[in-house]
Order: sequence, then C-alpha cells, then structure tokens
Amino acid sequence: MANQITLDESSRRYTRLLRYLTDYIFTVKVENGKAIETYHGPGCVAVTGYDSHDFQENPDLWHSMVHINDKEAVIEHAESALSGIEVPPLEHRIIHRDGTLRWVRNSIVLSKDEEGNVLYYDGLINNITERKKAEHLAELKQRQLIQADKMVALGTMVSGIAHEINNPNNFILLNTRFLQKVWEDLKPIAMEYFRENNDLVIAGFPFNESKTKIIQTLEGIINGAMRIKRITNSLTDFAKKDTGQLNHNVDINIVVENAILLTGNTIKKSTDKFSVNYNKLLPLIKGNPQQLEQVIINIITNACQSLSDKNKTISIDIGMNYGKNSIYILVQDEGIGIDNENLKKIFNPFFTTKRDSGGTGLGLYVTYNIVKSHNGELNISSIKNVGTSCEVILPINGV
Repeated sequence: MANQITLDESSRRYTRLLRYLTDYIFTVKVENGKAIETYHGPGCVAVTGYDSHDFQENPDLWHSMVHINDKEAVIEHAESALSGIEVPPLEHRIIHRDGTLRWVRNSIVLSKDEEGNVLYYDGLINNITERKKAEHLAELKQRQLIQADKMVALGTMVSGIAHEINNPNNFILLNTRFLQKVWEDLKPIAMEYFRENNDLVIAGFPFNESKTKIIQTLEGIINGAMRIKRITNSLTDFAKKDTGQLNHNVDINIVVENAILLTGNTIKKSTDKFSVNYNKLLPLIKGNPQQLEQVIINIITNACQSLSDKNKTISIDIGMNYGKNSIYILVQDEGIGIDNENLKKIFNPFFTTKRDSGGTGLGLYVTYNIVKSHNGELNISSIKNVGTSCEVILPINGV
C-alpha cells in the first residue's frame, strides 16, 4: 500500500513537472512505415500554444505550423524516421498560436522490432528561441567588430592616401601659380606684339580669345587643386584618432562643410538638387568636431540613399533657435520615407531596412548616441513616399 502511495505521488509530481516544462516530449506510433497516432506531452502548450487535444483533432497541425522555409526539411526529417533511418536533431522554426516565431530543436529516438521495423519513435522538442536570438545578436556584434576593424584600417589607409595625393597636388598648385606669374609677365609683350602686327595666335586661338582661355585655365587648375587639398585635409582630420573629448570649440558651419566635402561624390550621384544654407552668425559650441561630423555624414548618406532619382531634393539649413538657446541643423529630403512601424525602431541598435545591401543598423544608433552625449536632440519625422526631415539640435552652452 505504501509503495502504491509513493508511486501515485511520483506520478503526480512527474505530471506537474511536465506541465511547467518549456520543452516537451512526443510519441508517434508507426505501422507499415506510416504514422497512425501521435501523442504530444503537456509541455506542448508552452512551446506551441496548442495542447494535445488540438493535435489529436488535427493530425496535420504540426506540419501546418512549421515555417514555410523549413517545411521541406521537417517533412524529410519525419519521413526518414518513419522509414527507420536514424536522424540527427533538426533545428527549425514554427509559428506559435499567438502568431510569433519560435525556434525548436526536434530530436527523435526510434524503437524497432526484431526485424528492424519502426514501431514508434519518441521525440523531444526543445524551445531554443532565446538561444537563437542570442546567436543572432552575437553574429551582429561580430559583424560590428569586423566593420570597426575595417574602419580602423580604412582610417589609416585614408590618412596615407591623402598624404600621397597632397604631394603631387602641391606640386601642381605651386607650378600653376608660377605659370600665372609667367603669363602676367608675358602678357604685356604679347599685347604689344598684337597691336603692332594686328595678329597673334596662341595654341590655335586668336590672341583675344587665347588670353581669356589662358587665365580661365590657370584659375581652373588652381581651384581644382585647392579643392583636392581641402578634401584631403578633411579626410586626414576625419581619420585622426578621436580622443572622445567634448570640450572643443566647434563651428557648426565648418562641421557641415567638411561633411559635405567627404560625401560630395555620393551627393553628386544621388541628386542634382542639393542645397545648403550656412549661417555665419552662429556662435561656437562646445563639443567634438569629429563626432559631430560623423553625425552629419550619416544623415546626408541616409538622405542620399533614400532618393529614387536625381530630380529629388536634399536641403540643409543651419540656424539658431533663440528660445531654446541652441543651434539646429535641419536635413530634409524627398526620398522614399519611413513607415510609422519602422520609424519607432530606427534608433534601435542593429535595426536596418537595408540588411541585403550591407546595412548594419548602427548608423542612426551611433548618430543618436553622439547627439545625446552632446546634450542635444535628434528628431526625425517622415512620410512614406514623400520624404524625411532630420533635425539635430545642439545647446550653445555645450556639454
């Protein structure tokens, strides 16, 4: 009698334990290689949202809840087990009764008769959703580290390339200025010859045309070389090691100008209607110019990537908000916009709608945190298929 009580109590404890498991067991009875009866343990409710009665009423319920991309593998897994083949555990996705996605690990153990025919097989369904989430997060972080390493290497390379470009560019600049002085000395002689002979051809052009072309050509070379110099200087400054200090005196106009220089090629490829309105009356603010430059680069790049054709506009306006004693940088585009659901997630780390094209989901997350570290605000509003407005607000008193 005592043994019976002990046995009954153990059975009740076992049943209670099964009800609270997040994994569960199942048994499939087999005849002639076909499944004729399936039992799902109590834990199936926690994993799938369905109880054993639901599975009895609908024999195809398990296969119907399997994610469409995993159905073929799950069916092959079950058919192999029914035919007597020992199968390794299979990890796949299911759709929970509440519509959410779950990951499970399906392990099967076969029971056979003396002739090797399958009588039934027992299975264990492990809920591995949290593990999969952790693995996915770890993979994204690994990508982030790889990207960070690339950026460090790129920064070193950019600095070296900028230096190599500057050397021949300075040579061009110095020699062009020398040629300007040469022309200034020769021009009176050429003019006198022209007046005396009423004829002078230089480089195939009459004197009246060639003198203008020579001046324009020399000025064009100098302007181009100066632009190269500004770009390489900006690249060198941007590639410098960031100390992280937020106590520099920062001219927002220069920050935006440098960001536009570095994204110039992207802007040119994306739109024919780019405009910027600087404000030379703005006071300096306290902050980190490299970090703030990164903010503007990220915002401009996102704006460029959102445009569907080159007739769409991007505008930047820099101004003063006297009521809040702050400076604002407003970037507006006529891009594809962001829907309301995604707009709520844009500052989340690793969230991106451009994963297939190499997006990491870190651009706006980093941008947001840089602005916050400057005690500023980052406000983004958007209308799908109309455009996006991104406003950076920075306090004049600094951080």
